[in-house]
Amino acid sequence: MREPGHGALGRRVAIEALAWCCAAGLFIAAYVGVLGGRPDGILPHLRLVAEAVLALAAIRVGFSAVLPPRIARVVSTALAMTGFAILVAYYLLEVIALKSWGRVITWDLIVAHGRGTPLMFDAMGLPPWILVVAAVLVAVALLALAWLHMQRLDWVGLLAARTRRLPRGAAALALLAVVAVNLQEYLLLQPLDEREPVSLTFFSERRAIKVQSHGVDLAAAERRDAQQDAARAAYQASPNATRRNVVVIVGDALRADHMDLYGYARETTPHLAKLRAEGVLRVAPAAHAVCSETSCGLLGLLSSRYVHQFSGRMFMLPEVLKRNGYRTALILGGDHTHFYGLRELYGPVDEYYDGSLAGGYYMNDDQLVVDYVNRLPDWDGRPVMIRFHLMSSHMLGKRHEANTRYEPAANYFFVPNRTLGEDGKTYEKAVNYYDNGVREFDSVAASLIDTLRRKHYLDSAVVAITGDHGESVGEHGLWGHENGLTEEAVRVPFLLLHFGYQPQSTLDSTPWPSQVDIAPTILAELGIPRPATWSGMPMQAPVHRDFIQFEEGPLVGLLDTRDARNPWKYWEDRIDGKASAFNLARDPHESRNAVEEVPAQLRRDWRRELVPAKAQYVRDPWKL
Repeated sequence: MREPGHGALGRRVAIEALAWCCAAGLFIAAYVGVLGGRPDGILPHLRLVAEAVLALAAIRVGFSAVLPPRIARVVSTALAMTGFAILVAYYLLEVIALKSWGRVITWDLIVAHGRGTPLMFDAMGLPPWILVVAAVLVAVALLALAWLHMQRLDWVGLLAARTRRLPRGAAALALLAVVAVNLQEYLLLQPLDEREPVSLTFFSERRAIKVQSHGVDLAAAERRDAQQDAARAAYQASPNATRRNVVVIVGDALRADHMDLYGYARETTPHLAKLRAEGVLRVAPAAHAVCSETSCGLLGLLSSRYVHQFSGRMFMLPEVLKRNGYRTALILGGDHTHFYGLRELYGPVDEYYDGSLAGGYYMNDDQLVVDYVNRLPDWDGRPVMIRFHLMSSHMLGKRHEANTRYEPAANYFFVPNRTLGEDGKTYEKAVNYYDNGVREFDSVAASLIDTLRRKHYLDSAVVAITGDHGESVGEHGLWGHENGLTEEAVRVPFLLLHFGYQPQSTLDSTPWPSQVDIAPTILAELGIPRPATWSGMPMQAPVHRDFIQFEEGPLVGLLDTRDARNPWKYWEDRIDGKASAFNLARDPHESRNAVEEVPAQLRRDWRRELVPAKAQYVRDPWKL
């Protein structure tokens, strides 16, 4: 073989450097220009990539100083291809995450959901062979690129042929030391404020308490925690309370208006309807969630606090019940251990189990919850609170064939399945898919209730069924959740079941309840007092309030309930100030923004009411 001529070394170095630059440059251009990243993050990211490439080059040169030439070439190529593949794969994950969820993906989520990829493919109706074929194609492409690199582009072999081992090794060590110093600086001072993506992936801890798309200012949280601690100190357990067992079943992305219990035309909740016919289930008016995503929805439910009132140590329902002699258990579908710190935010419990701990299951298959409950011992007579989280109604939840009634159905997680019909209505396949998920939820909830009955947990018990937030299936051009404050995204059901006793009140005297009212309503059913710091009120008696609040990312809004027959819904974008207003009595589907028609004094009332929430806004540390 003819020896490469003069200048070949420089050309090969330039070609490899160009490949790295193109990958980083294309991503950062998309990150800032299309995906909403900050321009401040460009230079920190390019600097980090450059230092990583230099470190990799130093390691490759170092190996060439200690290994035989042929082995050194193979190792050099393997390291170069592995590093480049990791970078490209990371960029692809970021693009998917930013397009799907509007946020940089974290390492914990990569690890947790990477393990369940085959099961997730199955849950979304994709055959496993697609994953195998994709892996084979990627492997073949990498091998072909590796052969080309070793034959035509490897510069380390040429450098080794033209320099001596000792000075080459010393130069590699020196370069590696310089890069290590720079990386140490990066580890100490991560460019989080600039939204540099790698730092957000690996170092998501910031000066704010993170609640998914919301941040809580640390100083404000400390002040509110002092109030929470004072409420704890002043709280007295009720000696006269009826310590019935408490069961809370939360459906992820569960909409009230897609349940026939709330008048939906389709039979999506036949098992729960049967319980209503038995006289053990009360249907409360649909409640407004405090946000349209899981973390703050669950915390609002458990803490009876609006998002702008959150802090680090809230006095929540499980703790109140523990003060009254209850044991607490969380049995959760989905991954709550790695999902934006939810496990820590829940606080201490006596028993914890979620989808990340369930070997052999897809983490979003609620069968894992059913099987766990089947293994529980019979009730031992001590009062207990059990909270369930079900993923059946979530777009990534498992739908089993036995509960699939509406066809054709297609998962609207995939953009091609989000097509709208000519009349502008949501495409049938997406609605069918969601409604099948509600039927799956109904079946799982009924199974849990039957098992708990058999094991005597419901001999004397109150069971609450609700959602953490709603779900959009094409309304207003929106899909899923975490994307706005429309009624589809924030209206959730609230059902209360009673076993072993006869309730003395209905739950329909409050026409516009909030999610923050659910925990106080559960306590009122037991005769247990609620903490002084709670914002909600029990629904057994009429709730008199002027406003309820909700927010999502930069959007902050309220429902003006001063005239219950003529409620106004209003929200603002805290970044650009744009506002929307809808009279839900005349326009329940929010089809026309009437903010310009609202009297000026009414708009001033709303803006004034939203000042506390607007003042507490902290940009989401993951969301751009």
